[in-house]
Amino acid sequence: MSSDVLIPIDAQEPELSNQALQMAVAQALYHQGDLHILTVVPGFNMPMVASYFPDDAMEHALNAVDSKLRGFIKDHVPDAIHTHLHVKSGNPYKQIIRLAKKLETAMIVIPSLKHGRVDKVLLGSVASKVVERANCSVLVVREHPSRDSH
Repeated sequence: MSSDVLIPIDAQEPELSNQALQMAVAQALYHQGDLHILTVVPGFNMPMVASYFPDDAMEHALNAVDSKLRGFIKDHVPDAIHTHLHVKSGNPYKQIIRLAKKLETAMIVIPSLKHGRVDKVLLGSVASKVVERANCSVLVVREHPSRDSH
């Protein structure tokens, strides 16, 4: 098992993962590992749905997300940390588990966003599935969006 740390980040709102990212950076520094940042773009799921989009639509979406996150990483991750960006499409929890296994990461740091009363009791569905299925340690960081973002 490596000493690398994996953190999934929502590409649409990466700033909502700031606390988890800080924790992932600290873990990568402490373990002297690389930081792997993953974002998952929802796939078309069904061939019938995909037929309504140009053949290169997913490639364009993945490239746009990659570009956006590279800027976010540059602004939020210290240069001293060796960082890898992974942009995938499909089911988020499956992609997180698949990449963690492939990389043999020591830890997954996953943000859990809370929005309503029910969410305060339940762990987010993606975070919950990752905790249940990961073959490494999982640190769930409850994100508290700033009051300015409402």
